Amino acid sequence: MKFKILVILFLNLNFVSLYCQKDIKSDTISKIYESERNYIGINLSPLFNVFTNNDPIEKAKISFIYKKNFGTLNARFSFNYLRDPTKNVFDYYYPTSSSDSTITYRYLFSDYNHYDFRFGFEKLRYLSSSRFHVGMDGILGFGTQTSNYGHQFYMKDTTASYLQFSNNLLNNNSGNISYHYLLAGFDMSFGMDLFLSESILLTFQLTPQFNYFMVNKNSIEIIDPIGEYKNHGRNYTDFKIGYFDLLLTYKF
Repeated sequence: MKFKILVILFLNLNFVSLYCQKDIKSDTISKIYESERNYIGINLSPLFNVFTNNDPIEKAKISFIYKKNFGTLNARFSFNYLRDPTKNVFDYYYPTSSSDSTITYRYLFSDYNHYDFRFGFEKLRYLSSSRFHVGMDGILGFGTQTSNYGHQFYMKDTTASYLQFSNNLLNNNSGNISYHYLLAGFDMSFGMDLFLSESILLTFQLTPQFNYFMVNKNSIEIIDPIGEYKNHGRNYTDFKIGYFDLLLTYKF
């Protein structure tokens, strides 16, 4: 989290200083930038999850991107896979009942994954050996959402500590829901390109995105003995600001 905050501050400061300049001389645009007009790249950010989450797929955004350069403008196309599992980690939990010697918690998990295709443009600004861009994409995709819940029953022992015990009645009150959906939305990107060579560049990019999820009602499968999901399975919106992309791109 601290790393993301530092990156965001770094990019914002550079964008402010760069875009406040009224004129950028044409001779600062080196021939190295557009010696080739085609770009293909991959998102390396899932590799960092190996160090932060011990899982390269957890909360990952796997991307393959193609760009076509038109001087100070890039057209870009990308295919993306996003996943946000919370298996074995509580999404949230809360007490549902208690007495002088017992307490019951309900815990909930969720998991989603989706594939999307994005098409958009990015406006380029040049500065010495680096380059900055601001871009926008339209998003179309499909995916799956699953959620489930269960209970944990705790009883106070002789030392006044609460220990977990099995409760068959509560165990039978577990539930789950799953469904497929289509999605549409857009993202914006704020990035900095570093040219490692004439053909290879590294892009640091913050990509907030907004999506609208349209649930396929016919795909809903639900077991819900206590009515936890009475408001689920509906169309909904989602806004995420935390996607940080590290793109390695080859020019040809």
